[in-house]
Amino acid sequence: MNPVLWILVLLAAVLLWFIISFIFVPLGRFVLRKWDNVMGILNDGEEKEDGHE
Repeated sequence: MNPVLWILVLLAAVLLWFIISFIFVPLGRFVLRKWDNVMGILNDGEEKEDGHE
């Protein structure tokens, strides 16, 4: 195959990698924040239940 084609494919893959990383980094922070919030609520509920026994 043509080496120029492979260079263009590699450049397109690197460009796509950066575009996707800019999308998924804020999305990952949002999901992690929500996950921590839910885990905090669940852990608080378990501590309250354990205290009444």
